[in-house]
Amino acid sequence: MISICRNIKALIVLLIACNMLLIGVNDVSRVSAQVPPYPPLAPSLLKVVNPLWGSSNSNSSIYASPGDMNIKLYVTVQNIGNRTVTGLSEALLLQEPFTNTSGGRTVQAYYGQDILPGLTATTYFTLNIGRNASLGMHILKMEANYLQVVSGVGATLYLNQEVNMDLPVLVTGTTYSKIYSVAVYPSEVTPGGNITISGTIVDTATLLLSNTNISFSSPVFSRGAFIYVGEADPNVPRPFSVTVQVKRTVAVGSYPVEISATYLDSLGVTHTDSTKVALQVTQPASTPAPRTTERNQIQIIINALWGIFRFFFGSFGSFGFMFFRDLTSGM
Repeated sequence: MISICRNIKALIVLLIACNMLLIGVNDVSRVSAQVPPYPPLAPSLLKVVNPLWGSSNSNSSIYASPGDMNIKLYVTVQNIGNRTVTGLSEALLLQEPFTNTSGGRTVQAYYGQDILPGLTATTYFTLNIGRNASLGMHILKMEANYLQVVSGVGATLYLNQEVNMDLPVLVTGTTYSKIYSVAVYPSEVTPGGNITISGTIVDTATLLLSNTNISFSSPVFSRGAFIYVGEADPNVPRPFSVTVQVKRTVAVGSYPVEISATYLDSLGVTHTDSTKVALQVTQPASTPAPRTTERNQIQIIINALWGIFRFFFGSFGSFGFMFFRDLTSGM
């Protein structure tokens, strides 16, 4: 009887141990992506497809030029891996001549949807381009952080991934307006004098330009000046003219005068077009000082002789002396 009880206890212990083993196996299956053997987790790959200015559509994109402000750079990336990407976060690391809209060196973008293998995602960054930007291709650096989705039997894993990409962007000298027929009158001015600057601006784009301003600046001006033009219709010339004063303390020489036009396009991008002319500052013409001392001495002598003539010759002498004075008055 005692042996039977011992066997029953041993059987119960064995059953409990088997049950615990089964529970452990079930827990492992719940956290495993799939049954062994596990394949290597190669990272999903993102590739830059085409950075474009102003629009994600190449047919409606615009040119970027030095001095452009609030211009959007659209970046399209493609998932060329075999797993879904989600939670995409991008950071653009900027160097001269590019800044963000507040003058900083970093700008970020996010994409909130899943990117399936083979598909693309488009984000945009808003930038400013310095007026000293060189024309041609520039390479911007972008860091992309995202989650790689790995699905298996009973579980889904999200693996952090990071990739660095190069963005080739083109800066051209293309503008949407033209300043021409600029004239400065007079072409030479003395310190403290006034000049009048005139010219014409025309909208060379196919769409209306708005909030157009023309500014005039030079190191010799007493103060800068500007003209508000407002809207500029395509191919309609708009003449302008302004009068400014030159500093009284400016030295003689040749000085640049910059004429800049800023305006908004239909996408809200601020563009700048400028031109320069030369201004010649000359020395005032010197006038000979009147010989006041010499003429005063001559006048004293004439007055003395007049008195002598009148004393000795009376009225007849006075008339003769007046004739003599008229002859010598041009001396």
